[in-house]
Amino acid sequence: MLYALDKKTLRTWSKLGVFLPEFEGAEFLRVVFRTDPKVIAEILPKPLKPTREPLGLAFVARYPTTNFGVSYDEGALFVNAAYKGEVGKYCLSMPVTNDMAMIGGRERYGFPKKMADAITLERDGGHVVGSVVRHGSELLHLEAELTDEVDLGAPDPAGAPWTKDPQGRDAVKAISFLFKFFPAASGSGFEDPPRLLRQVTLFRPRPGLEAGTGKLELGGSTADPLGEIPVRDVLAATYGVYDTAMLPARRLATVRNPLRFAPYAFFSTDTIGVLDPADRPRLSRRERRQLERKLVSY
Repeated sequence: MLYALDKKTLRTWSKLGVFLPEFEGAEFLRVVFRTDPKVIAEILPKPLKPTREPLGLAFVARYPTTNFGVSYDEGALFVNAAYKGEVGKYCLSMPVTNDMAMIGGRERYGFPKKMADAITLERDGGHVVGSVVRHGSELLHLEAELTDEVDLGAPDPAGAPWTKDPQGRDAVKAISFLFKFFPAASGSGFEDPPRLLRQVTLFRPRPGLEAGTGKLELGGSTADPLGEIPVRDVLAATYGVYDTAMLPARRLATVRNPLRFAPYAFFSTDTIGVLDPADRPRLSRRERRQLERKLVSY
């Protein structure tokens, strides 16, 4: 039965190796932009550090075919970050339109995924528009006026290097820095120390990749404050179809001081935007500990 797999089924699955989420014919509208270096320095949790260029990346994507049985749409916002000299991107937000995609990306890798109201990606001639709406607020609005075809193998506008995938095919190597953590079941702190992960996604562009001028507007709410990230200049806008694969993540570091990381953890859920501190009693540390001991004694 599904809720208690038999040994034969478990042995079958154990011989399949590591599962790599794959996306065939994924359609992307991407915008690379310059933001405020002071803002990046403020929002990057340690041990991540700002890069020389304060760059961000926003995208809206449509995934018509995956190897895990769902099709869905997705939006995302990243800013550049570095760990021990390696440059990657720190994910701030990643709304999706499918619950299985949300659970898989969040619980395996630590992507800050939430369910969106609607995500759209529409093209009319050379004009492409992508939009992400959540709880009635448009969080991402991307536009591109496509004017040029991009040669396969050209430098990636977001700065990701070229590499070979496990089958020897050319692919762009996108590095994401993510913090994986879970709130403690006791209601206070984290279940385990948060961990910094490094995850690589390989993008194999299909012929027909296009570029042009772009526009990006970041909106937000108390639960999704994307609008607090300034868009100083739009540097590049691209549109195309890719075949992509998400590789396993590896741990880079463990956060030894969870209190230092706590300010960055609230926006993985909507709690900070729903609860009003004024409606809750203020307790001293001693009173909180006494209450916690009382509640777990039931």
